[in-house]
Amino acid sequence: MEYNYKIYTPEEYAISMAKISLDKYLEKTSKEKLLDIKIVDISCGSGNLLLAMLEELLKVSKKVFGEYKYSEKWLTGFDIDSKALDTLKKRAQALFFKYGIEGNLNIKECDSLYEKMDEKYDIVIGNPPYLGEKNHKEVFHIIKETDFGKKYYKPKMDYFYFFIEKGIDILKEDGILVYLTTNYWLKADSAEGLREKLKSEGEFFRIENYSHSIFKDAIGQHNVIFYWRKSKSEEEIFVKDDGLEYEIDQSNIFGEEHSKINLIPPFCKKNIEKIRMNSNKILGDLLNVNQGIVSGADKVFVFDEYKEEFGDYLKPFYKNKDVGKYEVSKKPPFWIIYLNGKSKLDENLMSYLLEYKSKLSLRREVVNNRINWWELQWARDEEIFLKPKIVVRQRCKTNNFGYTENPFYSSADVYYLTAKNSEVNLFYILGYLNSKVFYYWFNYIGKKKGKNLEFYSTPLKECPLYYPDKEEELKEIVGLVEKQIDNYDEGIQERIDLYFSKIMGIDIREEQ
Repeated sequence: MEYNYKIYTPEEYAISMAKISLDKYLEKTSKEKLLDIKIVDISCGSGNLLLAMLEELLKVSKKVFGEYKYSEKWLTGFDIDSKALDTLKKRAQALFFKYGIEGNLNIKECDSLYEKMDEKYDIVIGNPPYLGEKNHKEVFHIIKETDFGKKYYKPKMDYFYFFIEKGIDILKEDGILVYLTTNYWLKADSAEGLREKLKSEGEFFRIENYSHSIFKDAIGQHNVIFYWRKSKSEEEIFVKDDGLEYEIDQSNIFGEEHSKINLIPPFCKKNIEKIRMNSNKILGDLLNVNQGIVSGADKVFVFDEYKEEFGDYLKPFYKNKDVGKYEVSKKPPFWIIYLNGKSKLDENLMSYLLEYKSKLSLRREVVNNRINWWELQWARDEEIFLKPKIVVRQRCKTNNFGYTENPFYSSADVYYLTAKNSEVNLFYILGYLNSKVFYYWFNYIGKKKGKNLEFYSTPLKECPLYYPDKEEELKEIVGLVEKQIDNYDEGIQERIDLYFSKIMGIDIREEQ
């Protein structure tokens, strides 16, 4: 299976991954342990990681034996790219020549995920291909039919999860897994099974998290290098998080919410626990959280000016940049033809849409007979756009939650928070969502992509808060929030922040 996605590990990271994992495995070095070591990269490409391992092993051999030695059972590589493997072999020979050694690597041209591997390894190292299911359905369809795929497949997963799971399966007891991947899986819902496997079968001993891409040709990516051992020792985990270095206990890395991996510095942990302890609700108890519209064809349904001829169907359509802190833009920048299954089309609109029928009919929900060809692909329940609502950008560097009681239609990069019943006070919750306390929580426990917070449905619903049982307790914050909606003021925001800090029993000003 050709993946067509090759990004090779930068040399400095390859050397670091090789050195750290070898140092850990060979903590109590003996000649026998060194000669018997078996290392594999099951998606080796042209060999940046394997060659870094080879050079480190040769250096260690000189220290142990007084001369450079090499064992041909040391290094094994699997890959589907014959050209990359040819390059690896040539580079390996150049390295052997450099150290005056004769030898070969064990290289096999195949898809390692489909390969039955009875051999067990001491170290599995890798930078596997990153492929989302959405744009690679055929790749996923094939592996889902195998026993291995049936065991580990999860909807919306990334293909590299399979390589981590395969790596764990072929590790010896007490063996080491070191992988470079994107860091999204640390909290992604689709990676819950992967995290549970890592949690139950071993433990991390080092995690390097980056809010940027370490690859010059993969801008927008955010990476993690993790070191994991297939055994339990309860040793502390060394974390390097964007330059901040600290150690955390094994018991503190997996969160309560779907075993999400939380990297929380020790000096922040106490405040996080206080927020948990002093909360009496989660947002999902009080609010519905819904995503905005997916039209499936914005060029057909969305206009940048009001069209009189479609006036009966046009709704004000906003972009995520129109959501601010406490407020939203008053004037819609766009208009959308809002059509759901209940809509009745007049001749004028039908005539317009018929020009695009062939294009609209190719949309997934039409093909699957879930909607009419002329509907918006995901129109949602229209009530969420009409009733009082809190709105937030799907992705934002800070916690800017807006509020409006006016019709407010937008695309899927905006989320809508509406009250589950008439007893819920949205103003009080709005004040909390815009507070420093909430930001503090979500920055460590919520979902992130690089430095951006990601306000998806699940992490929002799981957020804890204190919600008063008595109406009179709500009044102070409700009054302040009403003022913020009318005219934002930093002084008022400080009072809101102070209230929630006191409620949670924390003072986060020192850490801002």
